[in-house]
Amino acid sequence: RRLAYRFFDFVDLHRYIRFQDAIAVLDERDKEWVARYYGMRATVVRSGIDANAFQFQVRLMPTQSRLKLLTVGIFFRHRRFEDILAAITLLRAKGVDATLDIVGNDTTDLSYAREIRSLVASRGLTSVVHLRGVLSDDELRRAYKEADAFVFASHLQSWGLAVFEAIASGLPVIVSKTAGASEVLRDGETALLVPPKDGAAIARACERLLTEQGLSEKLSRSGRSFVEHKLSWGRYADAMTTLFTGRNQ
Repeated sequence: RRLAYRFFDFVDLHRYIRFQDAIAVLDERDKEWVARYYGMRATVVRSGIDANAFQFQVRLMPTQSRLKLLTVGIFFRHRRFEDILAAITLLRAKGVDATLDIVGNDTTDLSYAREIRSLVASRGLTSVVHLRGVLSDDELRRAYKEADAFVFASHLQSWGLAVFEAIASGLPVIVSKTAGASEVLRDGETALLVPPKDGAAIARACERLLTEQGLSEKLSRSGRSFVEHKLSWGRYADAMTTLFTGRNQ
């Protein structure tokens, strides 16, 4: 498989990529990979979000008996939903009524979807973990509104727009350090950052939300402010315009 990927990369580079005037990427890791594998320079341009499209609701510390978690993403293996299931299992073993909604298309990787369903069943989580499939925009906004916290366990994902939708809605977010979104977030200020592939770390972050007075509210307010001021579509357009005009000078 790796040899096949290298071949496709070689073809892409010599037929397409090397003829580009500029390359925009979403995170610093992709910028490094473009340099390493293609020998070319890339510019990091962060994707934007319309914060006003999401109703902000400040989150206070949940009760210690209940925590409703949400994650959003098309079913691919790098989403690492199994890590969140591991966290749910650990939390419930400690007496926390932790539940999880997984929102996203589950037909893109049928094998992975079957594995997640099997894992939910084998761990006795059928009644507390809900695979909700694809939601409309209004339904998704409602899901953000009804959750206590958002978890993004993805490993080696370039960005993660759903993270910032959740933040715009006022949700405290728990984000893997290998997701591109983590590059612009500050641990303990705008998010809780955790090591990748570590369900126990996700569980510990959830416990912090349940026990540290004022943490949920702090993350909620500072996160919304960050999205409003740093990740607008206007800023994205300005950055892309600068990239275009800079290449044309």
